[in-house]
Amino acid sequence: MNMKKLQFIGALVIAVSFVACGGDAKSTDTSSPETTEPAETKVEDYKGMELANLSDYGVDGSLQIPDKSKGPQKIQTSSIESIEIMVGNAFGIEVIPFGQTVAEKKTELDGDLVYRIEYIEETPEKLLYKKTIKDSDIDPEFHFYLTKNLNGELFSVQSLNKVYKQKWVEKMIVSAESLTANNPA
Repeated sequence: MNMKKLQFIGALVIAVSFVACGGDAKSTDTSSPETTEPAETKVEDYKGMELANLSDYGVDGSLQIPDKSKGPQKIQTSSIESIEIMVGNAFGIEVIPFGQTVAEKKTELDGDLVYRIEYIEETPEKLLYKKTIKDSDIDPEFHFYLTKNLNGELFSVQSLNKVYKQKWVEKMIVSAESLTANNPA
C-alpha cells in the first residue's frame, strides 16, 4: 500500500473514532463495534430498494431495484434475450447475458456519428457518460454501462436507451452494482 492510501485510511479511522465517541452523555447506545460495522457497508445505498430475483428470466442472480413506492415495477425479457427492468419513469436498466467488455462498449460509443460522448467516470468495469447531440441545445442524456461476472459468465448492465438525468443514472448504477449470483459457484 502506498503512503497516501495509508494516510487516508488513518484519517478515516480517526474521523470515525471521533464521531463514534462523540455525542452527549445521555446516549444509551450499548451496541458493540461488531454489531454496528455491517451498517457501514452499502446498506444505506439500498434505502427505498428491494431485492429482485432474476431466476425466472434465465439469470441465476438478483439485484436491488427501487421499491413499488417509486412506481410500477416491470421486468421482462427483450427480443435479444436481455432482461429489461423498469420502475416508474426514472429507472430503466437492461441486464445482458454474454455482454461486452467496457473497452468494447467504449469503442462502440466512440464511433457514434450523431452523439458526442463525454465520459464522467471510467473504470475497467464501469462507464458513466453523457451523450449530447453535436451543435444542438437539446438536453444531454446520461447513461451507464458496467460489467459483472456471475459464476464465470460475463453480464453487461446498462441504462435503457431513454433520456435520464444524472442523479437517476447514479441510482441505477447502485442497483446494477448489486447484481450477485443466487447460487455462487
